Amino acid sequence: MDMVAYGEYYNKAMQGLEDMLFQAENPLKSFKKNLYAEAFQAYLRKYIDVIDAIEKVYVKEDGVDEEWLNKLVDHLIDQVDNELGRIPKKGKRNEQLVNYNMTLAVYTFPAILEQKGQSAEPLTKLLVEKWNAAFKTTIGCASYEKIENGFHKKLCYITTAVCESQGKADDCYELELLRDYRDHYLLSSPEGEALVKEYYNIAPTIVSRIGRSEAPGQVYEEIWQNYLAPCVGLIEAGKPEACREKYMAMVYELKGRYMA
Repeated sequence: MDMVAYGEYYNKAMQGLEDMLFQAENPLKSFKKNLYAEAFQAYLRKYIDVIDAIEKVYVKEDGVDEEWLNKLVDHLIDQVDNELGRIPKKGKRNEQLVNYNMTLAVYTFPAILEQKGQSAEPLTKLLVEKWNAAFKTTIGCASYEKIENGFHKKLCYITTAVCESQGKADDCYELELLRDYRDHYLLSSPEGEALVKEYYNIAPTIVSRIGRSEAPGQVYEEIWQNYLAPCVGLIEAGKPEACREKYMAMVYELKGRYMA
């Protein structure tokens, strides 16, 4: 590759990775079963040239350029830090960071992985590590296929895994009740929406790590007894806010145990 072409790809990769994050709309708006596939494909089409440029700069004739990959990730994190620094109110900064987390988790990472280039896994792994260290977050990384398959289970990763461990069907009463609660109560308020975003950021990684533990069935039984069964009871008793508090406690307890 001549230097002119290299420079063009270099600049496109640097600026394009920023655009993949900064130019995305509210990620939760299209993160629904009937909207996500089309929204993801549109996102991928828009930025496929950026992903290709990253690949062309990373893969050289004599090997791969790990130093440049670090530079690319550091540049993005610096730009995000600058953008967040321009937001004066802490609450608004935190809200924007949650949006960035969600965009990375459900659009940027899956788009990069979907192209299956040599840079895909090293880039996403490095970005997860440096992002979590820089912003004290716990985002994970999943492929488009894994997320899309999750929609067929209606995206209740942890609750679905718990119920499956007990031999319950995907359309069992408890799962349908909890999904309805999520869709019609949690997502109707900014606080509930933020909790759902946090859940989607971390749940796939938590389920994966529980699955690799010595006794996943025992862990799922504890989650059922301590959190999900009480949530079902609170919903049935007409106490949605108390259920939200219990649900939030589950999310943050599992985050502390499996994402720390």
